[in-house]
Amino acid sequence: MRRLGAGLALALLAVGPARAGIPSAEKISEAVAAANQASGRAGPLWIDVKLHIGDSPPLASGTLASHPTGLARLELRSTRGFVERHLLQGESYTASRDGRLLEGEERPFLPPVFLLQATSGAALRAALESFGVDSRRAVLGRVEERDCYVLGGRAPRGPDGTEPHRASLWVDVRSLEVVRIDRADGVRFRLGPFQSYDGIRAPSWIRIEMPGQPDARLDLERVAPASAPAAAFGTDWLTSQVQGTSSANP
Repeated sequence: MRRLGAGLALALLAVGPARAGIPSAEKISEAVAAANQASGRAGPLWIDVKLHIGDSPPLASGTLASHPTGLARLELRSTRGFVERHLLQGESYTASRDGRLLEGEERPFLPPVFLLQATSGAALRAALESFGVDSRRAVLGRVEERDCYVLGGRAPRGPDGTEPHRASLWVDVRSLEVVRIDRADGVRFRLGPFQSYDGIRAPSWIRIEMPGQPDARLDLERVAPASAPAAAFGTDWLTSQVQGTSSANP
């Protein structure tokens, strides 16, 4: 996979830049989709996770299901006895606790894993657009020591040196692995090193940075193919009966 990713990145650069040495957004999305396909993430996925907040021990464990069409859901069972369910349908995010909808109280513990599953450039661009990313724009960026293509572009820095929030997908130029996903509201998902889970390459963890709140982290413990049709990601799942009655926060 690493050799394939490197070959795709070199092929992108050899095609000829559209702007200032950067391949077009279309070529980047095609190469990222090919890397997704080679990583075994083409179909629906079932992921066992543990949730940490700050430096805490695990505060909840659960399962995340993700569908390549732009759907994901997460069920977390807190160590304090309650159950939270989170549902992501493109850019629409809803959650519940013990069957009660959390309106304005939800925390975005569910990352858009479906962006790692699209296996054609057209499908990836459609998924990005559904998540609020302008799939026609591509610039360069840097995450720590990694050079990245940034699908969705970057907003100019303000007078104070800060960069305004912008929905975007950050992809390592060499491995073509997703490094970071930004939402337009400032929530940021940082993906840890990728590893193999019985032939499926996925990050070892995903850190969730939320403005004004402690960082959270999902540790991925198992990733496997799932039998999860798109119909399994309906909003009625949020309020169907679950065990757990506590109203405490994790």
